[in-house]
Amino acid sequence: MPKHSILRRLTYIPALGICLLLSCSLTWAETNPSTQKNLGKNTTASTAKKISTRQEAETSIPWEKLTPEANEKLQTVIANPSVFHRSPIQKTTCDHKVYRHLIRYPELVVNMWELMGVSKLRMDRKEDYLINIDDSYGTQSQLELVYGNKDLHIFYAEGAYKGSIIPTISNGKVVLILETKNTQEAGKPVISHRLNMFIQFDKSTNQFVVKTLQGLFLKIVDMNFAETTKFIGQINEIIQDNPDGMKRLSGRLTRVQKPIREQFDKLIEHANARYEHIATNSKE
Repeated sequence: MPKHSILRRLTYIPALGICLLLSCSLTWAETNPSTQKNLGKNTTASTAKKISTRQEAETSIPWEKLTPEANEKLQTVIANPSVFHRSPIQKTTCDHKVYRHLIRYPELVVNMWELMGVSKLRMDRKEDYLINIDDSYGTQSQLELVYGNKDLHIFYAEGAYKGSIIPTISNGKVVLILETKNTQEAGKPVISHRLNMFIQFDKSTNQFVVKTLQGLFLKIVDMNFAETTKFIGQINEIIQDNPDGMKRLSGRLTRVQKPIREQFDKLIEHANARYEHIATNSKE
C-alpha cells in the first residue's frame, strides 16, 4: 500500500490514464499549498534524449497486430503528443501470471485500495477490455486495453477534467505503453517494467497551467509508479505467506466482476504452490 501521502489519490499503473488532464497533480496541489513553490521546476531531459526515447517507445508498438480502430486511436495521439514521458525502470518479485492479471484488471488493486481507505477512485468495467473511471476529484475517463502479451501492454484512454484549478471542462487523450521483462532470481519470479506515456491535451486546455504543472505531474507519476510496483510486491508476499488471507480479501472486492475474482483466486493458489515447491527444493 502506498505510504506517501501524496500518492493516496493516485491509482494503479494502467489507470495513470486518468492523469491525462493533470487531475491527480492538480487535486494534490489544491490541498497542499506548501508545494506551490515547486510547481515551476522543469524535470525534463534534453530535447535530443527525449526525441530518441520517444522514438524508441514508438517502435515498441506492434502496429501490424492492432485492430484498425486501435491503430487510428494511437496514431492520433502519438503523432502529435503534448507531453511524452518515460518512467524509470522499476523491479519487484512477483509471480508472472499474477502480475499480468493485475495489469489487465487494475480494478482488483483499486478496489483493494478503496477497502484500505487510501483511494476514492472508482472503476467500472463495461466490456472485456474497457473500463469507466471516476477519480471523485473532477476526472472521468475510459481506459481501454488495446494490446497485451507477457512483455507488453498498451492502453488508450480518453477523459475530461473540471476542477478548481481548471474550472472549465478540459479534454485529453493518452497512450500508455508498459514494457515488462520477466526473469528469475534465486528461483523466484521477478518483473522489471517501465512506463511510456504519450499525452495529448485538447486545444481548449489552459496551456499555461499545463506547462506550469508539468514538472510536478511527471515527478508524481514516477513516484506513483515506484510505489505501485512495491505494492505489487507486497501482494506477492501475501500470496506466498498467507494465500488464504489474500483469497479472503479477494472475496471482499465487490467492485470486481466475479469471473475476474475467481481467476485471481486460482492464480493465488497456483503461485503459492510454486513458491512452496521452490522452498522445498531449496532445503534439499
